[in-house]
Amino acid sequence: MTRAFRVLHIASGDLWAGAEVQAFTLMSHLARMRDTEVAAVLMNEGTLADKLRSAGIESHVIQEGTVGPLRILAGIWSILSVWRPDVIHTHREKENILGCLANRACRNVPSVRTLHGAQEHSGAAGWAGARRRVVNKLDRWCGRTLQQRVIAVTRDLAVQVAGTFPAEKIAVIENGVDAEAVRAQRGIADFRTASPGCTHIGIVARLVEVKRVDLFIETAALLAHQQRQRRWCFHVFGEGPLQSQLEGLAKTSGVSNGIVFHGQRADIATCIAGLDVLVICSDHEGLPMTALEAAALEVPTVAHAVGGLIDVVPEEFLVLRHDRHGYHDAVLRALREDGRIIAGNRSEQTLQKFSARANAERVYALYRQIVSERTAANGYG
Repeated sequence: MTRAFRVLHIASGDLWAGAEVQAFTLMSHLARMRDTEVAAVLMNEGTLADKLRSAGIESHVIQEGTVGPLRILAGIWSILSVWRPDVIHTHREKENILGCLANRACRNVPSVRTLHGAQEHSGAAGWAGARRRVVNKLDRWCGRTLQQRVIAVTRDLAVQVAGTFPAEKIAVIENGVDAEAVRAQRGIADFRTASPGCTHIGIVARLVEVKRVDLFIETAALLAHQQRQRRWCFHVFGEGPLQSQLEGLAKTSGVSNGIVFHGQRADIATCIAGLDVLVICSDHEGLPMTALEAAALEVPTVAHAVGGLIDVVPEEFLVLRHDRHGYHDAVLRALREDGRIIAGNRSEQTLQKFSARANAERVYALYRQIVSERTAANGYG
């Protein structure tokens, strides 16, 4: 009997953000394919590990907070030796590096990575800055020399990395959303029940610089000041190192009483569905899963006109003026009587193009292609 085709994903799992949502969506759909087995190596316990186990996907956690890189490398090597995957798929820098090195030392099977977004540059100086530069260089080297494909989630992202990786290695495969699963998770938002007379505006993001939650807070202050005829409630869903700084900004901007920092929420589909408008004001983006989930829920989304957002968000709600005034005006456009109609009309088109099933099928075809290329190169084709 022919052995099932095996795919091993290597990811961090420390957060439950866009990259983790897409990784889970992909793995869960790959696991449903005939004669295919999927497993994961994660560096942290958390939501991703819990969801994978609930989906029946074998998951190995090497807790990075308790062991160093060499122990993690040895752990991955051991799993590779026993599980014997046909393809390895990595996510994020550290996982790319450790996965590639362990694979090269063990089985050296074909490997791919997903670029979930543009590289987030750090302004750190001294040792931290030097370490970051070394990691970046090693990560790029692994992608160029030890991996067979680099998956970019948008064409814009593929163009950005064209000088970093060989053109023949870059494959554009857009993210996909399981609309039925997202809708099935939708409930009644607690904040909506507590404040039924509010206009609820929210952002779902890691609290890091590139996501520009500071700009969301500035926009909230402008809306609260200039549109006093409405009762506004603002929501920040997510965690990150900038939380205390952003809470301070909310206070100095005069909206601390009208904005709630919810932290990480397990019921994010319910939270998005409870909003009147979702805002995505990142400096740059790939193809955010949050935008796809909002499309599945037909929630108007106001977003910076960058990356894959241009293909998902209705033109009326895209922001070219990347400041508080630009987002202020776009939120008001989204709140018009036809805002939900515009979002609903675009939703059907978006979900047809960016389905989880289509995403998994394209990724699976890529796996098979690189395995065939390896076989032919070894003289077995």
